[in-house]
Amino acid sequence: MQEETARLGGNQRRALVPGKAETHDRLVGGDGRVHDPAAREALKQAQARINALALVHRILHEIEDMTTVEVKQLLGDLAEQTYEGFAGNRPELKVELDLIERQVSGNLAVPLALFTVEALTNVFKHAYPGDARGGKICVSLKPCGKDELRLAISDDGEGYASEAVERSVGARMIQTFGRQVGGHSGIRSVPGEGTVAELVFPDPAIHRGEDHLYGEP
Repeated sequence: MQEETARLGGNQRRALVPGKAETHDRLVGGDGRVHDPAAREALKQAQARINALALVHRILHEIEDMTTVEVKQLLGDLAEQTYEGFAGNRPELKVELDLIERQVSGNLAVPLALFTVEALTNVFKHAYPGDARGGKICVSLKPCGKDELRLAISDDGEGYASEAVERSVGARMIQTFGRQVGGHSGIRSVPGEGTVAELVFPDPAIHRGEDHLYGEP
């Protein structure tokens, strides 16, 4: 392949491989706006993820001067930020919050925040195609059993086969967050019925002073 490429004349190479200026002109018009729909959507999603992670970064900076964080406010702010970034122009999609109040340490707040951003990002990117009519996304934090909490992000979107869930990068990230909080996590999905990403971890209100539970690097 390299030899064949080397034999091509200069004009042929330029015809086969568009230059940076040509690629730029196809994506970005003379007014500086991105006109390619796929590129515009990709940039929008990237910006939304950056905005959500920037919020996480700001929260983490504030945590440095705090012993604990109110997780209800943390998760609510993240859900709002992610919704505005991904679904601001789709008012038919609704996000419901069902969160109990709980003070958590910084060691626990970080993976909870990252889990929430990752799960919500996956919902807005995959659960509802452009022609979807309505949709409900729920972010909940509730007691689970005697001494655990369950953080769940659920949707009533398209859903997908379990085999695809297990192979996805997002699923592996979700599982990592579960280990980081001394609990377990995963994704359940059924085609046509929606998806649930959940994270179950020790309740800090019961396991006070046991910060070692939240700590796998």
